[in-house]
Amino acid sequence: MNQQPRVYHFSTETSPDLAEVGGKGLSLIRMSQVGFPVPPGFVLTAVFFQPWFDQLHQSGLWTAVLDSPPDTRKAACDTAKAAALRYDFTDEQCDTLSAATRTLSKTGTNLFAVRSSSPEEDLEGASFAGGYETSLGITPDGLTDAIRYSFISCLDERI
Repeated sequence: MNQQPRVYHFSTETSPDLAEVGGKGLSLIRMSQVGFPVPPGFVLTAVFFQPWFDQLHQSGLWTAVLDSPPDTRKAACDTAKAAALRYDFTDEQCDTLSAATRTLSKTGTNLFAVRSSSPEEDLEGASFAGGYETSLGITPDGLTDAIRYSFISCLDERI
């Protein structure tokens, strides 16, 4: 069985789909491929986050958000965010992240910007870029928390 990638480095020669890496991630990859000076980095794909989406759906919290009337939606979103903040990285997520950061450490990269690149942010007819949280100047020790922080921002009421 051919498993979808969980990470793409900006320097990849592969052309991922927008649904895998989002508009921002795809743009960085494409710019790197045509020779623009793009700093070293990588994109965690939607597949990387699938275990967390599965937990969210199985818990019923996502359904509660979708079914909540406007006057209780913030509370439902806050409940879902609090639960997602406790999601652990699976062994596979840890291995993927560790391998990606090891590759970058060879380039001397020791600070990260953690930004979203959701397929739903940059659409042909509309852009919602900047809605999710960004963390700058993140050290390797803070990377997992910053990734989790960016992920849970997709559950914010304003999103």
